[in-house]
Amino acid sequence: MTKNPLCSIVMAVYNGAETLKEAIDSVLNQTLIDFEFIIINDASNDNSELIIKSYDDPRIIYIKNSCNKYLGPSLNEGIKIAQGDYIVRMDADDICLPNRLENQYNFMEKNRSIGISGTWAQLFGIRDGILKYETEDSKIKIKLLYDCHILHPSIIIRKSLIFKQNLFYDHNLQHSEDYDLFVRAFKHTEFANIGEVLIKYRTTESSETRETDEFRNKFYNSTKIDLFQMLGIKINETELMLYKNINLQRYNETPDYLLKSQSLLKRMIESNKKTLLFNQKAFENHIIKLFENVCRNSKESSVHIFKVYCKSSLRSNILNKVKILSILLSKIILSTFKK
Repeated sequence: MTKNPLCSIVMAVYNGAETLKEAIDSVLNQTLIDFEFIIINDASNDNSELIIKSYDDPRIIYIKNSCNKYLGPSLNEGIKIAQGDYIVRMDADDICLPNRLENQYNFMEKNRSIGISGTWAQLFGIRDGILKYETEDSKIKIKLLYDCHILHPSIIIRKSLIFKQNLFYDHNLQHSEDYDLFVRAFKHTEFANIGEVLIKYRTTESSETRETDEFRNKFYNSTKIDLFQMLGIKINETELMLYKNINLQRYNETPDYLLKSQSLLKRMIESNKKTLLFNQKAFENHIIKLFENVCRNSKESSVHIFKVYCKSSLRSNILNKVKILSILLSKIILSTFKK
């Protein structure tokens, strides 16, 4: 192993024997070879240890937990002994493309203001496709208000940032340790995503049901509330769900949906003017776009929407205003003919 490697890849595994060899091979076959590979066996009771010990590569550093500590604490152990300037995450069921490490290292070297960066991913398993994320810091941070917009196993992070700002994983979180870390890092660094597929992300039944996992969502919502407080807003879980649904364009027929949406979105813009948590122009553009989408697609009365939108300050430009008013007017006319 190199005495001072460029990067330290940190991976925890718990009963991952079925996919572990493929994951390890993908790391060892990187085009950038100056790294150490810290593998933490989190008290697995399958063949994970045999697989890890079957490799004779000096870059591998093996740690075995005496008991199951879960992901966050295991990763912290690896980070604390890491010798590289960068910490690179990897999961035991994913696959790195050969140029992943080289591309991410070069990107961070060229962009010194960025402390945490992820990549796009190719989905495989029970679902396929390309998982794309925003690449700009301002847009990534805005989207953190409703979801984790950086793929955790794809990240590279400056080790100096972790130690300077105490950005270790929270031992109390088992399902949202990545999201919590990104929110705590929010004010200390810039984020980025490389707009290139550099990792293959395995989709399983458990990964596909995360959104409906009540235990996981409890921690996610707690972190979102923290971020809204940084924005200067005291928000409840009903409003959190409203904001998430607005972003995902999931509209319903609840009474005053449009007015509730408008009220929350206006509060967010006004609060950001005071706290300056987000880039003001990017934030306002995002919020206004959300409101205009609600006006286009809400299932409420088109006449009601028409009146609300005409009076609202949440409008982007005259061209969009004319388009949306034309859409709403067409809906009103069609509904009249149907009667």
